[in-house]
Amino acid sequence: MGRKMAEEVTKDPIPNDVVMEGKMAEEEVTKDPIPNDVVMEGKMAEEEVTKDPIPEDVVMSILLKLPIKSILRFRCVSKSCNSLITSPYFIKKHFAKAKQLILRVGKPVASVSLHLDNDSLDRCLQLDFCQPNAFKVNGSCNGVVCLSGIHPKLDASGCVILWNPSIRKTLHLPPPRSYARIATTLLGIGYDPRTDDYKVARIVRLGSSAERPFVFQSYSLNSGSWNENVDFFSRSLENEEALRDITLYRHDNQAIVNGAIHWLLYRKGKINIERYINSPLPLPGHNKVFALSFNLSNESFGEIMLPECFDDRRKAVTDRSFSVFKDSLSVNVINCGLYSGRCLCEIWVMNQYDVRESWAIKYQIEMLHIARPVVHRSNGEILIAGYSWSRLVSFDPQTPRIRDTGLELSIDGYADYFVESLALLDKSN
Repeated sequence: MGRKMAEEVTKDPIPNDVVMEGKMAEEEVTKDPIPNDVVMEGKMAEEEVTKDPIPEDVVMSILLKLPIKSILRFRCVSKSCNSLITSPYFIKKHFAKAKQLILRVGKPVASVSLHLDNDSLDRCLQLDFCQPNAFKVNGSCNGVVCLSGIHPKLDASGCVILWNPSIRKTLHLPPPRSYARIATTLLGIGYDPRTDDYKVARIVRLGSSAERPFVFQSYSLNSGSWNENVDFFSRSLENEEALRDITLYRHDNQAIVNGAIHWLLYRKGKINIERYINSPLPLPGHNKVFALSFNLSNESFGEIMLPECFDDRRKAVTDRSFSVFKDSLSVNVINCGLYSGRCLCEIWVMNQYDVRESWAIKYQIEMLHIARPVVHRSNGEILIAGYSWSRLVSFDPQTPRIRDTGLELSIDGYADYFVESLALLDKSN
């Protein structure tokens, strides 16, 4: 009886027709119930979701309207955004629309501040150096500041650093192969629009007793290397003997005009010392002062003839400096009276580049003591450093009135127009 019951259990209690229907239903489940055209549409929709739905030109237009901090944050959104923002094309487009600020650096170099070019010169950024007075400012161009000095983390006795404070980016230049540890006499930075390249000019003074009194070098950011065979050319310096009497006039003063960097230099000459024995004024160079230019495209040096007033030995010239007036080269000449105790600042503008006869006096500013014009503002006013020893004032030639900006800047401080840019963003050390 037990065997019969076990046999009954092992038998399939489900009728064959029901089993066949179950198998057919199971086969139907394993088949794709969605038509092929519907499947293809779903896959295409999934691919579209993974793509950027916004055209690149629209993305670029939006990014160009954002503050520079927001633009930098968008680098983290996607690889495509980062690639767009760091592209040379986008960096140039951003620079064309960037606003002009005023860069102010005191002495000693402890901090750098950027200010809006408005009546109150509102500060929009301030960065403090970890080690004050470890660097000096040699110039700035297109939002890039050229620094030099002694850095504790570098082996070189003097290093050159390109710095964009807007994006907190620094680039340490490699030392040149020759004369790297000799104190640099002159440094300057400029931009060559033809090759979209930043260049640094370096002039090393080896001493008047050396076989070669000067060595001229230039660094290209695009190539990442130094050109150490730069020829020197000057109409009035026809031989190396004349170079032995040349000394830099002001280390941190440069002007970029007509695709060239300009510095003031002077030649040592004989001066009537008896005239200045009882005078507090320094010995002037007078007609010995000249302008050295460095063409950024062909990397050649030359000389720019200065106004004839520099030949006038009757003037007690105590300070000279370069500036830029509406894309023209200008020079500031401070004449202090020997007995009046007053100072007269003459601002000369070269109306036609490299034509000495085109120099003309643009402004004359009477001051109680020595001060130095540093920036020709877009509203027509002139920023003057060192007024009342340490004040930064704004002079209106139309009034004429001098207005205190509430900021400090000594006569040997640095100030210049500055453009917020993304320069150096695509470069790496």
